[in-house]
Parts: sequence; C-alpha cells; structure tokens
Amino acid sequence: MTGDRKWYLVYTKPRNEDALEKKFLDAGLEVLNPKVKERKYVRRRVTEAVSPLFPCYVFVKFDVFRNYRFVKYARGVKKLVGFENCPTPVSDGIISSIEERTEGGFVAIRKDMFRAGDAVHIKAGPLSGFDAIFEREVKDTERVSILLKAVNARVVVDQALLSKIS
Repeated sequence: MTGDRKWYLVYTKPRNEDALEKKFLDAGLEVLNPKVKERKYVRRRVTEAVSPLFPCYVFVKFDVFRNYRFVKYARGVKKLVGFENCPTPVSDGIISSIEERTEGGFVAIRKDMFRAGDAVHIKAGPLSGFDAIFEREVKDTERVSILLKAVNARVVVDQALLSKIS
C-alpha cells in the first residue's frame, strides 16, 4: 500500500503556513496553501491585504506510510487533522473546488453583494457605527453610494467598510 499519496489537512502554529509550504515543497510534496486578497481598513485607510484562506491550515499530499513522521513533526505543525491520532484524507473534490476558484494565485471570494434598499452598517472609517441604506455601486470602483440614516445624506464609501444588517 506504499506509494498511495492522498491529501491531508495540517493544522499549523499561527503564521507558519508559508514556511511549512516551502518546507514541504522542498521535500517534494504537493501543497495547497490558498490565499485571498481582500480590502481591509487599516490605520484609517483602505488597503489590500493578502492572507490565508484558512488561517493555521495547509493541505499536503503525501504517502501516510512514508512521510507521516516528517509531516507530523515538522517545525510549525501542531497536528494532522483526523480522528484518534489517525489523519483523515481530504477528498480530491474539495481540493479541486478550491483550485477551480483560484485566479492569479488567489481564491476568488464573492463579497457581500448588496442590493438597492439593503440595510447596511458602517463597520470602520470616519462614519464607523452608523447605519445606512445601500443605494448603488459606483461604476468601475470598489466604492458604493449609501444613504446615511442619521443625517439623511448621500455618501460614497468603500464597499470594504460595509456589512449587511440582517
């Protein structure tokens, strides 16, 4: 049964995903460490940030009989995900699904899509804490037009600052 390589989920120590990806790739193993590019409000401005899709997790394809100890005891690994000290293989369908959504090295995540009339909350920025009504997206940008309830005014803000009120 040796030579049977399957995908497994490795639980890492915080911020060790990239180092482990390099270590496992250098050892000839396949690794899937999906990244997402997102717009965040940091230090009073909107910036693009790259972060792991699954913080503290990487997928590694290896032969459990040959490479188990190497993967399990690699510096930065907390454990292999499974039951009763036995790693559980991850379905190839899950890996394919993640790979199909990858564009330009990043997993495409559909953000909260707002529709005209949706109630939204401003979660960051100078208008943080205010509720508004979504009006429309501004053409060719990440900005949107909202109607601010508190002062009955139309404001254009970055979409990354909004969350939908359910």
